[in-house]
Amino acid sequence: MLKVQSLTLFASVALTFASPHAFAQTSAQHEVPGGEAGAYAGDLAFDPDALSRLTALAGPASCTGGFAAGFACQNVDLESFVGLSDLVPDSRSVSNLWGFMDLDDHREYAVVGVNNGTSVVDVTEPARPQVVGSVPGPVSVWREVKVYQVWNEARRQHDAYAYVVSEAHGAGLQILDLSNLPASVSLVDTFRGFDTAHTLFVANVDPASGAPNVPDVAPVLYIEGSNEGFLALDISRPEAPRIRGRLVNSYVHDIWAGVFRGDRAGTCAPGHSTCELVVDFGGDAVRMVDFTAKSDPVVLSALRYDEIGYAHSGWISRDGRYMFAFDEGDELVLGGRSRIRVLDISDFAHPMVAATWTSSTDAIEHNGYVVGDKLYVSYYEHGMTVLDVTQPTSPREIGFFDTFPSDEIAAFHGAWGVYPFLPTGTLLVSNIDGAGGLFVLKESTAGLSPAPGAPREPIERVSPRSRAARALPGSR
Repeated sequence: MLKVQSLTLFASVALTFASPHAFAQTSAQHEVPGGEAGAYAGDLAFDPDALSRLTALAGPASCTGGFAAGFACQNVDLESFVGLSDLVPDSRSVSNLWGFMDLDDHREYAVVGVNNGTSVVDVTEPARPQVVGSVPGPVSVWREVKVYQVWNEARRQHDAYAYVVSEAHGAGLQILDLSNLPASVSLVDTFRGFDTAHTLFVANVDPASGAPNVPDVAPVLYIEGSNEGFLALDISRPEAPRIRGRLVNSYVHDIWAGVFRGDRAGTCAPGHSTCELVVDFGGDAVRMVDFTAKSDPVVLSALRYDEIGYAHSGWISRDGRYMFAFDEGDELVLGGRSRIRVLDISDFAHPMVAATWTSSTDAIEHNGYVVGDKLYVSYYEHGMTVLDVTQPTSPREIGFFDTFPSDEIAAFHGAWGVYPFLPTGTLLVSNIDGAGGLFVLKESTAGLSPAPGAPREPIERVSPRSRAARALPGSR
């Protein structure tokens, strides 16, 4: 969700290429749903009809005739729902979530941020979720969480942690111990290397478990939108992170990060044949940053595409050539149906818009993630959308579940986050308000469900193509 200091919008701007340290601008700002970070201004919605239908659920509700328990849907079933009061006592709204599979007992969990803390829910049996614990946190409408899981040779089992950030003053980085689930969850420590932050990202891990999945490159915990800049943290000692690098000359709202090698690393900084790339969504632009040398990150390029509203977040395609980019501001500024841009990032120095997918809704897209050939998007007042991205430049909608049935406009209510990486195919959606809580979903068509499988490296190696031979619609 957008959080910055002054709203700067670009109606039609061109692709800009940057020298490594060419950016010095202020962050962007936008209205806070529900008021400032630590307080509320009455902007939260309440939908008693939706809540009553969810309370009355006696078991899973299949998507039949376009509805599941009264919620509009296509190819997505409702397994269960966990309300705000069950997640954390006295909570008022939900923010983002993550999930993971415990590598020791294969139980599956949702880790859900709410305005006054973080809740852990056992979703191993999706029709019967169990809240197994929570940790309080400073009050804020924003709370973001990611999971890291690592083998502990001395204990002969995995240690699991949740890292949590917030926009609340003094929040720092909460480190939650998940190693004793489902018995307990506890706060290990609060890292004080920064005061507030907007988002975070654990790179070089399998998103289904949080376990390292790039053998020769260490996991990195990136902190975005902090009062100390964009930070890269060493988590070799998971309970005691340390700052290894930072980027302070432009605001970083959210990122995707991964490793490229060989020919694909050719447009990274010289000498980086194994390149740790960060795709930085900074509101005013999408930047490609070579963060291989943590003490000296290099900005390779910046893309300011036509009709940019607020470059918010994105996720990479299965083949590593494209980035699905989510703009949280264009619907508010320009109106019309929401749009997801497909960026060609085969050349990090010259990214470009390869295609634009236009939805059938006015609602705002927020965050999205790719599993195989499907893109799962949290869509605020439209709920969750599933796109077939077998052909990345020609997405098509194949499923949805509307978690906010009372309206569908460009506003900040409904689905904040979606987590689609659980090996069993269970889908998790955090719903801000209306019926605030955790929706546990399943795709109703077996052929659409992600197949369980072993973790793989985040990037598949591909052969480069000549850019001169391409004519890309919508490119500049």
